Amino acid sequence: MAVEGGAPNTMPSESPPIPSEGPPSTMPEISGSSEIMAVEGGAPNTIPSEGPPISGSSEIMAVEGGAPNTIPSEGPPSALPETSGSSAKTPSKSSDVLPQITPAIIPTVVPTAIVREVLTEGNYRYWRTCIKRYLVGQGLYEVCRMSYKHPHKGEEPEAYYEWKKKNAMALHAIQISCSREMLSQIMVIKRANEAWDFLKRYARPTFYFDEPFSGLQEQPPLADPSTGNRDYFAQYEKLWQALYSGSWKDIELFISSNENAVRAKISPTGLTPLHIAASAGHVKIVENLVEKLSPKDLEEKEHVQGCTALAWAASDGITEIAQCMIRKNSTLANISDLDQILPVVIASNLGKREMTRFLYNHTRSEELAPDKGPNGATLLSYCIASKFLDLALDIIEKRPRLAVTLDMDGLIPLYVLGQMPSLFKRGSQLWFWQRWIYSCISVNPDHASDRVPVNVDDEIARDDGNKTGKVLCQLMLGLSYPLELLGIKNIRQKKLRNAQATKLLQLICTELLSHKTDMIVGYRVHQAVIQAVKQGNVEFVTGMIKAIPELVWNDDINDRNIFFIAILNRQEEIFSLLHGLTSVKKKKITSVGDRFDNNMLHLAAMLAPPDKLEGISGAALQMQRELQWYQEVESIVPPICKDTRNSDGKKPSEVFSEQHADLVKEGEKWMKEIANSSTFVSALIVTIMFAAAFTIPGGNNDKGAPIFLENKLFMVFLVSDSISLFSATTSVLMFLGILTSQYAEVKFLTRLPTKLIIGLSTLFVSIAAMMIAFCAALAILLKESSTKVVMIPIILLACVPVTLFALLQFPLLVNIFISTYGPGIFDRKIERWY
Repeated sequence: MAVEGGAPNTMPSESPPIPSEGPPSTMPEISGSSEIMAVEGGAPNTIPSEGPPISGSSEIMAVEGGAPNTIPSEGPPSALPETSGSSAKTPSKSSDVLPQITPAIIPTVVPTAIVREVLTEGNYRYWRTCIKRYLVGQGLYEVCRMSYKHPHKGEEPEAYYEWKKKNAMALHAIQISCSREMLSQIMVIKRANEAWDFLKRYARPTFYFDEPFSGLQEQPPLADPSTGNRDYFAQYEKLWQALYSGSWKDIELFISSNENAVRAKISPTGLTPLHIAASAGHVKIVENLVEKLSPKDLEEKEHVQGCTALAWAASDGITEIAQCMIRKNSTLANISDLDQILPVVIASNLGKREMTRFLYNHTRSEELAPDKGPNGATLLSYCIASKFLDLALDIIEKRPRLAVTLDMDGLIPLYVLGQMPSLFKRGSQLWFWQRWIYSCISVNPDHASDRVPVNVDDEIARDDGNKTGKVLCQLMLGLSYPLELLGIKNIRQKKLRNAQATKLLQLICTELLSHKTDMIVGYRVHQAVIQAVKQGNVEFVTGMIKAIPELVWNDDINDRNIFFIAILNRQEEIFSLLHGLTSVKKKKITSVGDRFDNNMLHLAAMLAPPDKLEGISGAALQMQRELQWYQEVESIVPPICKDTRNSDGKKPSEVFSEQHADLVKEGEKWMKEIANSSTFVSALIVTIMFAAAFTIPGGNNDKGAPIFLENKLFMVFLVSDSISLFSATTSVLMFLGILTSQYAEVKFLTRLPTKLIIGLSTLFVSIAAMMIAFCAALAILLKESSTKVVMIPIILLACVPVTLFALLQFPLLVNIFISTYGPGIFDRKIERWY
């Protein structure tokens, strides 16, 4: 939830004077499920449609900080649990305090004849849309509903056999559309509705409640009720053009000849002049129109989504337009559209910070209460996703229960907070000097400059009578530029955001401790923690476990605890928390297995998720990281785990070899390619420097001694030539060693990387020494010449190849050295935290 700013403007374009379609999307996207991936700081990009996208599903993507991108479907999820006559045969433990869910293996996604992608952990919403359409088209969806009661064999034999046939067809369609991991969960299920319901709860990261298939929704009439034809709207063509172009003179002229036009619906979709002016962003025209309208006129809604002009202005983010409307009618901010979405929710979804804060201050607190619908929880989720943490804190302080209330996307705000590690200190990537500045800055989240109500500096600047305030404001603006240049301003904002996120988590934990947690809330909290583990949100995980200690022992549906999931997702900081437990607790956690009889070492032997491998340079270093994970887990599990076999009859070492076979081949290819190209360069340097040693500058005297033997620059030439020759020779030998090495798995841990480090290092030294020898020889020849003025430019040019090599290859060399001989990615000195 990507994006430091927000989603793109979704307001209508300046097109034909009389559009026949409804307004483009201005509403928040409503989805039933998501897998968050964050986006920094903004709200989602919307999928264009003829009206606001209203969907029952979405995949919320990484973008730290943004609200979800959605895929439209039939409608928002129900807020009440679905009751069912029967349930799927889930293998989860009934004795757990909190329900369990979510696998952590991400299988290969391949197409089938029914769906483009088989069902995996992260694509349920997309998969469900495709498979549901297929089942409906084949007349099989009815048998997949939990409310469907199949006929009795003895009483209705014909109907029973018809049901049996449909059930088999539907179950087969579901099974062939699942990945191997998902199929293993439903192999024992014999009824299509039970398989459908089980996958809904298993594959979804949060609650999802099945809604009836409604098909296409009926659209409102496209003509004026009194005339019933489009000719009625042709009379407003000039008014349309004037409103979009921003010509108040033409607008006033038209209204003077037709007084009712100022409040008339001048398009087939029910738009008024105020709607059009607000969407076009003409502030002065909106102000003039508002003066001519009554407060009741401002409440007029268009036909497609039932949006007021304020709702359209909210999506555009121009606060001045909203201000003039609110001054005329203070209740506008409390008027929702046909989908019961408030304007403040629209603004927050699109990442409009100032508009969101303004509308929040003018929205009744009662409208955001949990019992009034999902607006409050949705606003809180979008504020967290868009990093409006001052608003989020204010909402939580007033309505703490909203943190575990389902929003319009089928999520809880706590879940969204867990998906954004960048909001916390450990998720903030800072250089060493930035960390020093970070530690010196003091912030107070309770008195932040961006806390509600709106910015103090802005209020001072608007007060024309406050001359002192204006001077202070100008002084602060003058100081902001050097602070921003040095990065101090940005670091302070990060620290303030970290402090606000920490306080937000503390308030939520306090709320959970002060009330008895029922099974539904416990399920949602457990899901939030599981997903936070996958994202590596250390502060969130430790904070939640301290508040609810049972979470550390609770397993998902595959009987995997948070440390098992951390291993599968290669979250080293979460895994390192294991060293902060007592020996007894650590032994208890490391000795168990999952439902497939995999112990911790089996999970470490599985291939890392693609997104974790992509962050490592080169297949050889990726293989090295996998070996480091395997050895780290091997060092803490009981020795018997090394020879334990899982349900497939495989030991951890066998699983590792099987799943990393392709990576070993890729690592071998990667290292040989580097060795081949580098060997050529090194051999060339050896040839040049060997020849240069016997064709010294100035030549020799009659006795065979170098003419410039007593010259200091000659000694520089001689030493640098020798260093370059010996270094290049060493480099050639190292790269030849790489080409002839045995590429076994264990060799990628230290031996092969060490050879590569020596080869690249000596190659760099030989290139640098060669350039020094060249410059020294040039200086000797031109020292007494009148052309010696050209020496400085030539010497500077000689630095170019050395610099280029350093820029292109030195970062790789540093990464290999740190990965091989650095402190490691695991922290074994974790203090006792639980």
